[in-house]
Amino acid sequence: MLPRTGSLLASVAAVATLLAVASARAQTAEGATSAQALSTAGQARADDAATPVADPAELAFEQGRWQDAIKEYREILAASPDDRLSLLRIAQAQRELRRYEEALATLEQARTANAPEAMIDLERARNLALLGRKDEALAALDASDHNGVRALELVEQAHEFDSFRHLSRFERVLRNIRARVYPCESEPEARDFDFWIGRWEVREPDGTLVGTDTIEKRDGGCSLVERYEGAGGSSGTSVSFYLPSRGEWRQVWTGSGGTLFDITGKLVDGSMKMEGQVEYVDGNRVVAFRGTWTQAADGRVRQRLEEFDLGAQTWIVWFDGFFRRLD
Repeated sequence: MLPRTGSLLASVAAVATLLAVASARAQTAEGATSAQALSTAGQARADDAATPVADPAELAFEQGRWQDAIKEYREILAASPDDRLSLLRIAQAQRELRRYEEALATLEQARTANAPEAMIDLERARNLALLGRKDEALAALDASDHNGVRALELVEQAHEFDSFRHLSRFERVLRNIRARVYPCESEPEARDFDFWIGRWEVREPDGTLVGTDTIEKRDGGCSLVERYEGAGGSSGTSVSFYLPSRGEWRQVWTGSGGTLFDITGKLVDGSMKMEGQVEYVDGNRVVAFRGTWTQAADGRVRQRLEEFDLGAQTWIVWFDGFFRRLD
C-alpha cells in the first residue's frame, strides 16, 4: 500500500512527484524486504543443517554404536555431573559390549547418583545372569520387583533370563510386573464379560443372518471393543469397560443408523444386564434402554436389547439375536 501524504488539493504536478517518490521508496523497500527474506531463509537453512536429527548420544545408542554412545554420554556427564540417566545408559552399552564387570561398577555409580533403582537392579540382574551368577541375578530381580519395575516386555524377552524362566521365583516376578502394567487383568469382575469375546455370526431367532460381530479384549484387559458389520451394509461400534469405583460395567455404542446408547450394569445370575438410554439422531429422541447378554449351554450368546415405549408404557424389543462363533 502507498503512503498517504499532502492535501488532496495539491497540484497535479505535486501529486505526480509524490507518486514517483512513493514508487521509488516502495521498490527500495521491496528490494530490502526480499533481501532480508532471502537472508532469513538462508540462515534458517543453515540452522536446520546445523541442528542434529537427534541427540548424538541417544542416536548412537539407538543405532547400536555402543562405544560411541559411551563416549557421548561421558561428555554429557563432564558437562552435567548430576545427570543420573547417562550412567545408566553407559552401563547398558557396556553390557552390550560384554563388559559385564564394568557395567556392574557403573551401575553402582548410577545408584549413588540416584538413578531409578528399579532399572539399576534390573540391569544388575541381566549382567549377573550373563556372568553365570544365577542366585545373585535372581536376588537383583527380586529387588527390581520390590522397587516397582514395569519393564514387562524387556523381562519377557531378555535372553539372559532364559535359563531360569521356569523357576517359580522368576515367574512370581513376571506376574508382579504384569499386574503393574495391566492392572485390569487382576480384577476378577473385569473378566465378567469375557464370554462375549470372539468373532461371531449374528442371526435372528428364526435363523436369518443379520451380520457378523467381532469383540476383542483391548487396552491390557481394561476394555472390550465391538465391531459390528450388518448384512445390509450397516455398521456399529461399542466399547465396554468395568468401573471398579462403581462395581459396574458400562457400554457405549454408536451405530451407522444414527443411534447411540449408553448403558451400565453388572453380571446377574450368569447374564450381563445393563440399563441406560438410547438417543436417536433422527428425531432427536432419547428414551430408556436396556440390554441382556446370556451365554447358552451350546456356547452361543443371546443378545436382547429393549427400549421403553412411552406411548404404550411398556418395553419393546429393539434387537434380539443369537451369536454363533466363527473362530
